[in-house]
Parts: sequence; C-alpha cells; structure tokens
Amino acid sequence: MGYENRDYYREDSYQGGQSGLPSFRFNQQSVVYSLIIINVVIFLLDTFTPTVAPETHWLGDLLALKTSRIWAVWNFLTYGFSHAPYDSESSIMHVGFNMLGLFMLGRTVEHRLGKAEFLKFYLMAIVVSGVGWLLPRLLYAQPSGIVGASGAVSAVVIYFVFLNPQAKLLIWGIIPTPAWVVGALFLFMNLSTAFRSTSVAWEAHLAGGAFGMLYHKLGWNFSGLQLPNFKSNVLKIHAPETNTPNEKLQLEADRILKKISEQGEASLSRGERKTLNKYSKSIRKNRQ
Repeated sequence: MGYENRDYYREDSYQGGQSGLPSFRFNQQSVVYSLIIINVVIFLLDTFTPTVAPETHWLGDLLALKTSRIWAVWNFLTYGFSHAPYDSESSIMHVGFNMLGLFMLGRTVEHRLGKAEFLKFYLMAIVVSGVGWLLPRLLYAQPSGIVGASGAVSAVVIYFVFLNPQAKLLIWGIIPTPAWVVGALFLFMNLSTAFRSTSVAWEAHLAGGAFGMLYHKLGWNFSGLQLPNFKSNVLKIHAPETNTPNEKLQLEADRILKKISEQGEASLSRGERKTLNKYSKSIRKNRQ
C-alpha cells in the first residue's frame, strides 16, 4: 500500500474512473460543499426578506451587482452568492441548476487544484464574470443588475472540459455526451442568446468560460494570492507512538501533504513524490 492509499492522504476519497468523474464521500472540508451550503442558505434567507421590486427581495438586491452602484466594490463578489428568489420566473431552477453543475464537476476541479487554489479560482471567476457582464452595460448605458453563480460555475465547467475533454457527462441525466461536446453546446447556446431579447446574463457566462479556458491553457496559479488561513485537519499526520520515522522525514512529508491540499497533486515534483513514497514505506516497515 503506497502513500496515496493511506487515510492521511485521502483528502476527498477521490476515485476517478474512465469518465474522469470522481467518487466522493461527504467531506465537511470540501470547498464545493461549503459553497453550495452558503448559496442555498442565502437563497432561503432571501425568501423571508421583504419584496423591494418585481421578482426582487431585499437581501438579493443588497448583494446584487448593479450598474447604478458600481462604487459598491463588494458587490463584484457578493452577487455570485445570491440567486433569483423563489417567487420569480426562474424560481428555484436558478440556484438549483447552478449548484447541480458545481456539485457534479466542481469536485473534480477542486481535487485537481487543491482546496485553497480552487477557492481562489472560484472567487476570481465571480469577479471576472461580473466585470464581463458590467462593461457592455456601461458602454451602452443599460441600467440593470445581476445575481447568480452562473459565471463562476461556467468557469468550472469549461475548466473541466479542457481537463477531461473525453469524460462522459449525462445531459439531463440521460444522454451520455463527451465533455468537449458539452463545451461546444455551452458556447453555441450563449452566443445564440446574445441575439435574442432575454434576461439571461450570457456575457457573464462567456466571461466565466473564457476565464476557465485561459486558466487551464496559460497555466495560471493564484498561490501568491493570500486568503484567510485555510488549514485542513484532514491531512494531519498522526505518527505512531513507537518506532516513528525520523523527524526530518516526517516534517518534509507534512510539508508536501500541505502542498497537495493547497495546490493539488499535480504540483508535486519528482523528488517530492519520492519523499512521500519513502515516508509511506517507512511507516509500513515500522508497523510490521
């Protein structure tokens, strides 16, 4: 049994198959689960706030990104955690489809990038999508507002498409379709929406999708962007009371496992992989 099979390494019990999709056990440390919970809680809270305009409640209006108050810079982030209220035309479908997409594909992307990097990727995608939606509105002096995680989820979807283009995804839960076809349909549907009178924020979708593509193609990394302390207890190593590996090796293994948590397994060098293998063998030897 190598280090990748041990409990202290299994961050999300990832078991990717030929489809490229993972099998996960529920993990409270997952960023994807946390984001879904936050979005659903805000949606439910908004339900109980007063109606301030047609299909708009007070909390959603407070969090929305609007052309009339671009000075409220926090709204470039908060709008991505608010959705159309239950009594709107979109009803629960708005938050439902966004969270379903995040749940289905976001876990694979989180496993690939690591928790901290995925959170930075997602938050940055919200901001980029908001800017992509706002600029045309300001250019053509079209007063309006936007809420929803669609732009950020679009970034996740397109990143997944480039990561696993041949992965089989089920459209409507029925039709198995290669991920690259889903990406092509995403592009076609949003471009076609641009020529119709609709409330769909296609600009935010395309901006988010472009961000996801560029992040993958250009190898971007936000490790230099500092967020509040993002430690995970999942990867904490509990050494045996007797016959432990030498302290230097264990400290190096701790550092590498923390790096996996923050930047993903793909960030490891050949030397770091050898160190983890050496540490794993040392543990097995001491437990025999």
